[in-house]
Amino acid sequence: MTTIGFTLAIPVVLGSNLASLLIMSIAASFTTIPILFTKDGLEEERQDFSEQLKDAERHILGLQSGNTLMQQPNSLLKMAREQGWKNPERGNELITEAKREATRIASFVSDVEEIREQSEISVNKAEIVTGFPGRPRKIFEDALTELENGSLRASETRFRMAKSEAEMIESNWQKAKEAIDEAEKAISDAQGHLVQGLRSTLSEAKKAMEDEDPQYALAIVSEIPSQMDDVEGLMSQARKSLEEAKREASSYDSISNGDLNKRLEDAKEALDSGNASLAIGLSEGVTRSIRKESEAKTTVQRSLRQVKSIKDRIPVGDSGSEWSRRLDEAKLSADAGKWIEAAECLSALAKELDDFHSRVDEAREMLEFLDGDWIKLRKTLESSGFGADNKDRISTEGYLAAAERALSEGQIDDCLESLGEADSSMEVLRRLV
Repeated sequence: MTTIGFTLAIPVVLGSNLASLLIMSIAASFTTIPILFTKDGLEEERQDFSEQLKDAERHILGLQSGNTLMQQPNSLLKMAREQGWKNPERGNELITEAKREATRIASFVSDVEEIREQSEISVNKAEIVTGFPGRPRKIFEDALTELENGSLRASETRFRMAKSEAEMIESNWQKAKEAIDEAEKAISDAQGHLVQGLRSTLSEAKKAMEDEDPQYALAIVSEIPSQMDDVEGLMSQARKSLEEAKREASSYDSISNGDLNKRLEDAKEALDSGNASLAIGLSEGVTRSIRKESEAKTTVQRSLRQVKSIKDRIPVGDSGSEWSRRLDEAKLSADAGKWIEAAECLSALAKELDDFHSRVDEAREMLEFLDGDWIKLRKTLESSGFGADNKDRISTEGYLAAAERALSEGQIDDCLESLGEADSSMEVLRRLV
């Protein structure tokens, strides 16, 4: 710079006197001589650095055309200019780093531009299908703003998001519209509990279309036609169930007819309101009740025709009085038309009598065994001199007789207790012989 200044000053001093020219010559000598004659061994390195710097500046300048993303490479070049004249090696390192960073940014920019083009194509196609710019367009414009601000990563993410949203809309929009049309035709003017749920689903699908989510709309609305078929099938089943219940009720006379008719009315109301499940449940409940009562009536009438055999199974005495009372209650229930109540009473009575006679058979088997054993033991006692006046013989005879008497009266527990005492008494007598 001093040499240049000196050169610029020459024309000025040429018009001056000789003294002025002498002063300028001396001043220039003090500033230019050190540069011309100073040698530190790095002259070639500085020359190479200078060439590398110029080449890097041209390279980055060419890459920078059309974008404002080269701040970091330019910053590295600035550092290289500041440090490279004193330390050419460090300057070249910074130049290399700046060129590498510039190339990386340029490559990234190229990729983002390619994604931007693909995204814009997809967004345009989606708008052709929908007929209006929607969410994909908004995301795309946000991506452009990010790109202009130098946010490559953020812009790439948004471009990809816009592309994905647009492709989803393009591939599902028409299908969803057609599915909604088919669902509306299937539902038509149908009413009822089940249909109301399908109408809610249809409304939700339309709302999804307004929110530009045809994929969700398609997913929830596409099954409505088949579901309407199911509804029709269920309604048909409900009508058949109600008619069957009415036929059963009309041909059956029962004290519960009032309740059955009320339930049939409720089933009819449920059917009219479109609640097929409730109508089926009520109708089939009526049919089951009638059939259950009819079966109970048949069972009770058959059992009461054999009432003598039931009475024969009831033991005499106090143990049988409770069963006799319950048999009379069952007959009263049957006379009042309470067939299910009578059937349940007779069923429980029959089960208890079966259990009782099973215990009787077991007790009788034990009694017969001890009687047979006692006959043998008694003969042995006679031959050994233990006569009928032996107190243990007398006790044994008494216990066996008490067991027989209790068994005949149906006192099973008393019978078993007497048998246990008889067995113990016989064991004492066995030791004597």
